[in-house]
Amino acid sequence: MVWRDIDGKDLLKIGELAKLAGVTNRTIDYYTNMKLLDFERTTSNYRLYDVAMVDRVHQIENLKTQGKHLTEIRQILTPERRDIQSQIKQLEQDIKRIAQSDNLEQIKQLATRDLAVVKALLLLLH
Repeated sequence: MVWRDIDGKDLLKIGELAKLAGVTNRTIDYYTNMKLLDFERTTSNYRLYDVAMVDRVHQIENLKTQGKHLTEIRQILTPERRDIQSQIKQLEQDIKRIAQSDNLEQIKQLATRDLAVVKALLLLLH
């Protein structure tokens, strides 16, 4: 069941988010405690997540498969906690690594990670 807030935004309970994202409720709870996911509280104290958090969970899972730790992922996905200049520097370093790499799979992983960073920057700008 999808909930709607007063602004008409679609919201999900923890189990609904977990199912759509393909992870467990415990994973959602852990990511929430790590401040990787934003939520709203109902008057009954339920956590409700914006449907955009499905994409956020996918980004987190993708970055984890690349060997990133959750603290590093939090820095990547929460631009307000990290200087934009350092994100640009990281992207430049990734571009240099790609240029030196013959490994197509590594290029794909770096491009996917960099896309997640760019999306986070765009969210900051909007």
